[in-house]
Amino acid sequence: MTDFAVVDCHLHIFPPLAGPCGFPSAEAHLVHQQRAMHVHGNQPYRRRRDHAVTTERHLWRADDPSEAGRATDVGFRVGRFGRFEWERNGEDYYVQFLPPHMADLSASPDGMIVEMDYAEVGTAVLQNDHIYGNLAEYFAEAARRWPGRFVGLAQVDEPFGYRDEELHALEDQVRRLGMRGLYFTMTGFFRNGYRVLPDDPEFDPLWRTVGRLDLPVFWVHAAKSPAGDYLDEMRRLRRIVDRHPTVRHVLVHGVPTGLYADEKDRIVWPDEIAQLLDRHPVWAEVLYPIAWGGRMPYPYVRAQHHFRQTCERFGPGKLVWGSDMPNVGRYCTYRQALGYVWDHADFLSADDRRRIFRENTLELLAAARPA
Repeated sequence: MTDFAVVDCHLHIFPPLAGPCGFPSAEAHLVHQQRAMHVHGNQPYRRRRDHAVTTERHLWRADDPSEAGRATDVGFRVGRFGRFEWERNGEDYYVQFLPPHMADLSASPDGMIVEMDYAEVGTAVLQNDHIYGNLAEYFAEAARRWPGRFVGLAQVDEPFGYRDEELHALEDQVRRLGMRGLYFTMTGFFRNGYRVLPDDPEFDPLWRTVGRLDLPVFWVHAAKSPAGDYLDEMRRLRRIVDRHPTVRHVLVHGVPTGLYADEKDRIVWPDEIAQLLDRHPVWAEVLYPIAWGGRMPYPYVRAQHHFRQTCERFGPGKLVWGSDMPNVGRYCTYRQALGYVWDHADFLSADDRRRIFRENTLELLAAARPA
């Protein structure tokens, strides 16, 4: 397909999700999974007996985003074949979060290596939401067994990331386990009820540590939460960038360009986004199928149009391609998650391709090599 090894900046490996997966217990892990399924929007809730879609949200109180708002009477659990399940008023419900072929909701590293080989992907960056666990040890072992194929990202307990124990844990994940960036999700802030957010000066010890370790931060923004909408989150990121200008940032899943397209599908870029990408060390993932795959057929023609506009506006030097495997398998194959842009972006030069599909990601991670 190409004369260089493609780098995927967004892939997951994880053990069976019904287990602790690095948490103190399976129950502690389940709290994060239940919150994640409460805020998850790409796949609908369905009633099990007839698979009808339901809009009622059963898993968390709408008026309490803190941990106290968790519904404890629904029997929420990790099911089989990609589903999370629960009961409400005598009815069984589920959400098809992962592809149906994932019987025990696991993605083994050796299985992902085969997927990468088949899609002709050389190296993958291992991102890791708490849905999957706290997996730095798991990532380190995979990187040891398959040298050059996996690069892991560290985690903290986000709402408490400024505390000494979290800073020590981050340093350990980088120096002992070889993690090369920090994955940071806004969905984790249910743990403090969204009372203190990452642009608060209280978080400065975390961002100073990230800067000292020279780690890129891979941000997952919720776009709609008690922390505000996507532009609120960009304003918050801008305040962090202004106070810590050497730290590099990646917008996981990319900019939600569909929010800013006019009636002719031309993207009208808000200043909050344009200024970050134009003037600051901020990059965006190219990753449309995970959000758009349920709304349109492959090869996602509208996504191709948005990708081209993004590339022409900010240049290929600000874009990194990612797949979100194996999650994206609920919509398309790994090869299609690459091909919808690779096969149809004839406006890209050979150098543009090398940058977007390899060099930009490697350069972001290179400075964070462990001591």
